[in-house]
Amino acid sequence: MSFSRVRKRDGSEESFEELRLIESLESALEAGGESVDFARQFCETVTLRLARLGEDPVETERIAAEVADVLLRFGCSASARAYEEYRSDEQLLVQDLRVHGQGGRDERSAPWDRSRLARSLVRDRYLEGIVARRVARRVERRSAALGIRHLTGRLVSALADNECRTLGLSTTAPTPERLGLDRRHLRAWLGGACLPLGVGGAALPSLGPDVQDPRPALGEELLARFALEEVLSEPQRESWESGAFEILGLGDWLRPLCQRLRPGEDEDEEAFWRRVEAQRPRTHELQVFLPERSRPGALARSAPTWLAGGSARLRLATSDPQLALDWSRAGLWHAMPAAVFLGLREEERQELAARGQTLVQWAPPQPRLPPAAEILCSTVDRAAAVNLASLARAAGAWEELSFQQALADSLEHACQALAALATRAQADAFPRVVLLPAGLELALEILYPDPELRRARLRRTLLSLRDAFDRAPRRAGLRSEHFSPPLAEAAGARLADREGCAGTDALRIGWCWSLESVEMVTLALDTAPWLELPSAWLHASPWANRLRAGHTPSAREAV
Repeated sequence: MSFSRVRKRDGSEESFEELRLIESLESALEAGGESVDFARQFCETVTLRLARLGEDPVETERIAAEVADVLLRFGCSASARAYEEYRSDEQLLVQDLRVHGQGGRDERSAPWDRSRLARSLVRDRYLEGIVARRVARRVERRSAALGIRHLTGRLVSALADNECRTLGLSTTAPTPERLGLDRRHLRAWLGGACLPLGVGGAALPSLGPDVQDPRPALGEELLARFALEEVLSEPQRESWESGAFEILGLGDWLRPLCQRLRPGEDEDEEAFWRRVEAQRPRTHELQVFLPERSRPGALARSAPTWLAGGSARLRLATSDPQLALDWSRAGLWHAMPAAVFLGLREEERQELAARGQTLVQWAPPQPRLPPAAEILCSTVDRAAAVNLASLARAAGAWEELSFQQALADSLEHACQALAALATRAQADAFPRVVLLPAGLELALEILYPDPELRRARLRRTLLSLRDAFDRAPRRAGLRSEHFSPPLAEAAGARLADREGCAGTDALRIGWCWSLESVEMVTLALDTAPWLELPSAWLHASPWANRLRAGHTPSAREAV
């Protein structure tokens, strides 16, 4: 059992943060004359006891009661009294707080209202609700700790500025010059003459034969600009503008980028598809996997029709041969595990390959099974494509050390940007992210001009890059994910455009660029974290057996 959310006294919710609980315990232990070294162990005890309750979210009053009980049970009675007295004193101080007009103490004073300050922060500073409530709470605690009973609106504003700086937020609201739109562009966009920049439009309005209505995408353009100017730091923004990396789904960063769903052991088909329908508005991309053991029925066969459209892209996968055939005959794209596809009868493989609607997915065996909750529903919060070709051009031929140093800087900026966006979007602790290479083949050709030397160093270089891509998220407090990444869409074209490579092809996104020889197939199986191949290629390729040579189904694949 576990929990991830906390419900405050005012009814709002936020993510549970162990660090804040540890800080409260340290303050209580210090006030009671006890050693603060036990704060983390007490926090783990409180967390386990709360998890056994099976409640999510957990009330703050419940957390406070458990903290006091744990401190008493382990002989820290003075600390328990200090903790309870502090909370009681703080509540009394907050009740006595009065807010006056700008002129000072007068008859127009009103009781302190934390929710009112949070609403003003949302309205005037364009903060997200969870961030605004956190700033308002910090202002309240600061005022209580200072023993102030009378506040002016100007002092409240100054305290809010101070807390925003402490949290690394901008202290001023976005100005029209920063988030404003060029009137020529705005007129063209509203008239349907061109697409906004954020969704692949040109720099200036241009008419074309297939004029599209860009007004629904105008909100994404503004949201992307807000993220770049108000959420990302100056070094992160400069790195993004230079084309060092591209953030996928930047115009929709308030929602998770991707969610993967699969039915539970005892979940019937109707309940599962209700869960799918409920999750659709909450994510940018929805991946649904139906195992053969779930015995997909009529709803699964018609789901792509009634789930079409909406605000989330739908991607389907199955290990059921009949369902894959039905989707193929209906002209619906879908994916299958490689081991399942290669185990089908010859006529089934031939039909799936001929219809061309089936993709085959492969991933190396994993050391352990994911938690049961992640099997049923897992989330990818953010993703980025890192421009390796640009770094290789800047470093030059044979400059592998300079390339690696520049890559470390780009990965750091990209991960910090993803962490900032995930935090502002109310993601859980340790958000899950995907980092993808862009222009990998071109970068290797630039670094190693000699084909023979490039072939000799290929495997070592790819494994070194994989290691760098795995380490960078951990340093930023993120979890790295590789399996079935969200679609990169036009990320390669945007990177090439921002790099200033006009007229060049879009950069290829991914770890594998060719499977035309046994050498490249072996290299991909040894270095790639995940592969997605056309079923027609796999069916006709003489190297297909390498995906199952000496293969025995593991417990993970059985699940």
